[in-house]
Order: sequence, then C-alpha cells, then structure tokens
Amino acid sequence: MCRFVISLISVLLLFQSIALSDPTSRDSFEWDGMKITSFVGDETDVVIPDGTTVIGEFAFADSETLKSVVIPKSVTKIENEAFARCSSLKSFVIPQGVTVIGELAFVDCDSLKSIEIPGSVRAIGESAFFDCSSLTSVVISEGVTKIGKYAFTACESLTSVVIPDSVRAIGEGACDHCRALKKWDISPDHPHFKSVGAGLLTKDGKKLVACLNSAKEYQIPEGVEVIGRSAFSGCAFLTTIGIPDSVKRIESYAFAGCASLASVRIPKGVTVLKEGVFLNCWALTSVVIPEQVTTIESRAFLGCRSLTSIVIPKGVTRIGSYAFAVCIKLTAVEIPEGVTKIEEGTFLSCVSLKSVVIPGSVKEFDIRIFEDCPKPTILAPKGSKAQKYAKEIKLPFQAK
Repeated sequence: MCRFVISLISVLLLFQSIALSDPTSRDSFEWDGMKITSFVGDETDVVIPDGTTVIGEFAFADSETLKSVVIPKSVTKIENEAFARCSSLKSFVIPQGVTVIGELAFVDCDSLKSIEIPGSVRAIGESAFFDCSSLTSVVISEGVTKIGKYAFTACESLTSVVIPDSVRAIGEGACDHCRALKKWDISPDHPHFKSVGAGLLTKDGKKLVACLNSAKEYQIPEGVEVIGRSAFSGCAFLTTIGIPDSVKRIESYAFAGCASLASVRIPKGVTVLKEGVFLNCWALTSVVIPEQVTTIESRAFLGCRSLTSIVIPKGVTRIGSYAFAVCIKLTAVEIPEGVTKIEEGTFLSCVSLKSVVIPGSVKEFDIRIFEDCPKPTILAPKGSKAQKYAKEIKLPFQAK
C-alpha cells in the first residue's frame, strides 16, 4: 500500500510539474482547436493545449521520441491507435473526463510502465494496451464498465490489475499472455465476477471467463457450464486441467496456446469442439472425445504436434478446415460414416500420416486436404468418391 501511495504521489508530482509549464506549441499539432489529428513536432514531453476534446486516430502513432504526455481535462476521447507504437513513452496521465479509450490506443508502447484508468472512462477499447511489455500495474477506477477483448494481452510484465465493482463485461483474452499476473485483484463482494483460485468466473459460477496464465494446474469448479472463449489461451505452463461434468460448452480458442497441456478429458455434455479450441497445444498427446460430439470445427487441433492418434466418434458429421493441420506425429485417422465433406487443409502438413480411413458417405474433397503429407494410403470402399480422389491426386489406395 505504501509503495502504491508513493507511486501515485510521483505521478501527481509529474503531472503538477508539467502542468505548471506552458502547453506545447500549437504549431506542433495539426489541430482545429478541438481535435488533434497529427503530432508534427519533435518534443519529448508534450502538454496538450487546453480546449482539445479529441485525440484523433494515429495522432501520435509511431513516435520514437515521445516520453511523456499530459492531457487536459477538456479531452473526452482518445481514438483508435492514437499513441500506438510510441516506443519511448514512459508516463501518461489520463484525466478525469475522458470517456473513451479507443481500440489499439496504446498498442506496442513497450516503455509504458503504469497506467490509471479514471472512472469517467466507460469502456477500455479492444487491444488498447496490447503488447505493452513493460507495463507492470493497471488501476481501473470505479465507473469503468467494460474491459475490451485483448485489452492487456501480451503485457508480460503485468503483475496487478485492479477490477472495480463497476465492471460488468470483460472481453475474451483481456489478460492473455500476462504470465507475471499472479492473482485477480477483485473484491469478494464484486456484483458481477468472482475469483476461484486462478480462475475468474461470473458471479453465478456458471461461466469461467479467464484463468491466470501463470497457473500450472487448475480444477474448474463444479457448476461451471461454459468455458469462455480464450479462457485458458496463453496458459503455457498449464499441465493439468480438470473439467467437471457440469460443463456443456467449451467456446472457441478456450485452450489455445496451452503448450504444456498433455491430456484433456472432455465432458459428455459437450457436443461441438469449437474453432481453435486446442490450437497449438504442443504437448497434447491424447484427447478423449465423447460420443455426443457431432462437429469438430476449423483449426480445432491445428498445431498439436505431439498428438499421435485420435478417435473421432461415430456421431461426428462435420470436420472443419485445418482441423488437424500440422499434427506432425499423427499417424492414422478414421473418419466416421456421416461425414459428407473433407474440407480445405484438414490434414495439411501431417508429415507422419500413414493412412486415412474414409467412408463412402464422403462426397466432396478439397484439393488441399493432404498438402505437404508424404502420400498417406487412402482406405475406402471400392468405387467411392474417395477412390476417385486418391487417383486424381496420386495417393495410394486400398479398398476397404
């Protein structure tokens, strides 16, 4: 607490010392008296003129010299990518009165160390602080209602994010790849969310919104029905996950980038494996897919380079594009009866694939299904579309 007070005093003193100086020359801006559309000066420390209400898109983007900015209370909106890629920007004071922080507003500001979002801001835009790699702390003030998706993704030094009671919505992947983040700084009386161990859940406990990327193992609490989109995305250290039978839906990219996860048991209530759900789970060697699953969507297992075999249930009727692409250790696959089409790149770069069983129900084949595969044998009924396809692309065929 003492450290936080000292830090806050330092910020206020910085604000006071700069604020007492004259505003930066108006010749340094393309400015209509209300909106700054471009910074054309060479100053390192900028005091934006009073009366400015909007900092426009890309206004300060790509500045290599800008170190600090003070914004007057008249500013109400910081538009998309306004300070994107300002590599030297270390300090920034957002005044009370700003209501909008646009998408990608501070993306790649890799010298920015701390930020306080005032309560006048209603929404933190999508990817607003994406890849601010030096950012260590974020204070979101009471009044902010929404944290946009990917707002703090790849802020790898981030150790603390204060989530006030006013926040009602947290977008997918808001803290993805924040591996230094050790806890959710959230009140036990928060009306909309709660933390259970490494997990951040909706208050009713029915949806798991996110998991700390620093987690090595996690048991999802009984009663959770939905694992949210990108909930475990970027949990590179996660080796063990327990999913209760109460889970009925696992949303897209839920476990994407869980590079240490070796096995997963999917509950029986899940019927669809959503897009990219296990994307780049490099250590994944086995997956138990329940018989109730009917659809495996695009990129579901793309990049699962340790996966050696997988049993696709008989009830599956659709396998999406690139579903098993770059599964470099996958040796054999049997596609169930009921599938009518094998889509683009389904087995792209599966370099160890020796055989694929294709039923007579499959009538459509994309030309790139087996691209970069060293001629796997197609096992299918004689006279089937699969036999014709194998002949067209010169793959070995065996009647089955």
